[in-house]
Amino acid sequence: MLPRLESESDFRELLESAGDMIYVIDLEGRFTYTNHAIEEAGGWEPGELVGRHFLDVVAPDSRGSAIDHFRRGVAGVDVPPFIEVEALRKDGTTFEIETRAGSLYRDGELVGRYGIARDITELKHLQSEVHEKSRRLAMMEDQARAAMDLYRQIAELTLGASSDTAAAFRGVQSSLATARAERLGLSARDLRIVELLSEGCSNAEIGEDLHLSANTVKDHVSKIMGRLGAHRRAE
Repeated sequence: MLPRLESESDFRELLESAGDMIYVIDLEGRFTYTNHAIEEAGGWEPGELVGRHFLDVVAPDSRGSAIDHFRRGVAGVDVPPFIEVEALRKDGTTFEIETRAGSLYRDGELVGRYGIARDITELKHLQSEVHEKSRRLAMMEDQARAAMDLYRQIAELTLGASSDTAAAFRGVQSSLATARAERLGLSARDLRIVELLSEGCSNAEIGEDLHLSANTVKDHVSKIMGRLGAHRRAE
């Protein structure tokens, strides 16, 4: 049988021994309690965070989402319990955490918010690696298909299997262009946009050809210019 928790000291001992980071903040966003795990993860001394605002331990890029989540929680607005933020250690370095937050009541009155967080830095790193490897694998597959198409067309030219030599050469040139574009991170759609740009088409005209909005085309053009180091559409 598990022992009963009968006193505040029992609960505090349980919180202090937990592997997850646990904290409580008041309605102004200031820490009123942090357990040992959160202090250890951030390099803080015991009790050092008490009285400080929670934004002091949130990296700048995550502060907007963190304060919005807090305010909505205090206001009683339906908000997802989980939030991922980039946290700040005392030495200024950062780490990724996932927090499950909730409202804290005393005698039916809202007195603050609490959170149970865990370090997901390694998980995010692994996810990033998997994404990058998947992207590279997809690129390699595209390159392999382009190479096989190129070899086929060269074989047709060499063996005289093609009745239209000019068309075959155009096919080879297209395959070479595709391979060069893929090395620059450009897709077949990007190539079509470049082709239409070279014909002097506007964003609206390109969008009509590709069934995209003019704004979406504008974003694609900006990406293409960045990949090619161009400063103007005419380049």
